[in-house]
Amino acid sequence: MQEIAENIFIETEYEGVNVGAIRTRRGIIAIDAPSYPRQARDWAMRLHALSPRSVQYTILTDYHGDRIMNARWLNAPVVAHETTADRLRSYDKRYPQQLLESLSSRNPEFGRELSQSPVEHASMSFTKFMQIWKGGVEIQMFAAPGPTAGSIGVYLPQSGVMFTGDCVVTDCPPLLVEADTAAWLETLKQLENWPDPIQHIVPGRGKPCSLDALTAVSNYIQTMRERLQVHIAEQRPREEIHSYLRDFLTLYPDPPLPQEWLKKQLKYSLEHVYDEIQLANGNE
Repeated sequence: MQEIAENIFIETEYEGVNVGAIRTRRGIIAIDAPSYPRQARDWAMRLHALSPRSVQYTILTDYHGDRIMNARWLNAPVVAHETTADRLRSYDKRYPQQLLESLSSRNPEFGRELSQSPVEHASMSFTKFMQIWKGGVEIQMFAAPGPTAGSIGVYLPQSGVMFTGDCVVTDCPPLLVEADTAAWLETLKQLENWPDPIQHIVPGRGKPCSLDALTAVSNYIQTMRERLQVHIAEQRPREEIHSYLRDFLTLYPDPPLPQEWLKKQLKYSLEHVYDEIQLANGNE
């Protein structure tokens, strides 16, 4: 665990996603939850060591399975974008098998416990902007569409810390499987032109970074869009887009996630962005 600013803690060593904690006089505000139950239980114990008071809220930065499935271990009301809240409501009591299988394939040993995870529904949600004052700390949450329609960012004006969720990732490729890539590029511009000081950027995955990381993510998305736009313009078969896998994987030579899992995610990303461009062109 690293304290990146006074009473602002992050953990980047859990598999898959970063998690954060804001210590206030009233207790902890958690940002996201680890991907697997044993790591989520470990995080809950570490949060208790930071503050004897209970966790006040768990803020979810999107509805990706590896962020939402273990929120219950933090035993706190969930705050999320309305689209994420809708997605959680749609799951009723259990998460869909597809989410369980994806996380289990990423880490079969840790994934054995996932079938026991009941759904934790959101207690509060918002569409554009939400502000929380807790224990003398101001927390700003804002819609950051792109990785998902329910993606948000979290900004702490007193310390200049920005949690970007999956809008910014380092050390591994951005996951575009459910992306609105045009909206994502606009969100990155919003972050680049943020009106207040940003002292620390905590990406959704990977090590803390500078504003340069925003450019890297933007370039990755634009490169994939341009490559597929040319592919479509040349009327080449859809199945040939998989030939670009190697080119995009080599942009991240030492990712922290399993290579085969990432290959599958990149394959799905290429297919999704191809279909996204076709739909924008009026071709279904």
